Amino acid sequence: MQLYFIRHAQSENNAILERNEYKSEEGRHADPQITAMGFEQAKLLAEFLAQANPEAEIHGMDMQNRRGFGLTHLYCSLMERSVQTGVVLAERLGLPLVALPDLHELGGIYLEELIEGELKEPILHGHTPEYFRKHYPLLQFEDFPAEGWWQGGKEPREHWLPRAQRLLTHVFERHGETDDHVALITHAGFYSRLFQIIFRQDFSLNEEIPSIGLIAFNNCAISRFDLIEGRLFFIYHNRAEFLPDEMIT
Repeated sequence: MQLYFIRHAQSENNAILERNEYKSEEGRHADPQITAMGFEQAKLLAEFLAQANPEAEIHGMDMQNRRGFGLTHLYCSLMERSVQTGVVLAERLGLPLVALPDLHELGGIYLEELIEGELKEPILHGHTPEYFRKHYPLLQFEDFPAEGWWQGGKEPREHWLPRAQRLLTHVFERHGETDDHVALITHAGFYSRLFQIIFRQDFSLNEEIPSIGLIAFNNCAISRFDLIEGRLFFIYHNRAEFLPDEMIT
């Protein structure tokens, strides 16, 4: 199995954070869409993934995908920025787009509001099945409550790693003993926890070395792992050479 992690295209929240010089998330959305630039990023990513050069001379594992990616499966989360990115890819690659609820960003669907000096969190549930069927008919998903896919409230930190483990277990059980080329359209924060599980790392073990808070991951960038005879090979991370300089976000 070849396993590709792809970060979603630039979202409204990403753009807000950049405008605020990464000092404030004021104005953030609970479930942002991707921006106009994000759509352009996703289109360039789709073209890059669609390239195929089966006659290219390679040595070993084609670690630079010179012959192409040959994706066979495409998954996204139920957060709209991941779905929107996935639709662009699915349409270009001719693949089904399947939602995995556990693939969502850390915290889930939440919005913190300062009301009369007190921080409040309204209970939000994300988009409904009806919304997804209307706006994203390509998306395949298992049924969930009519009020929305998210249970409400901010996901506790202690749930992050178990969810990452659960997600990886699902993927490995389904694809681990195959030649499938699987792409997961994920989120930067959650990717850091997936990375932590894969490498069996406790980021807080050694107080003498600064702990890892987040694995840097550009919008629409690609990371690759290969599972070969029960061993996982880390091939590359944060690959985005298909984007022009002004679209690296």
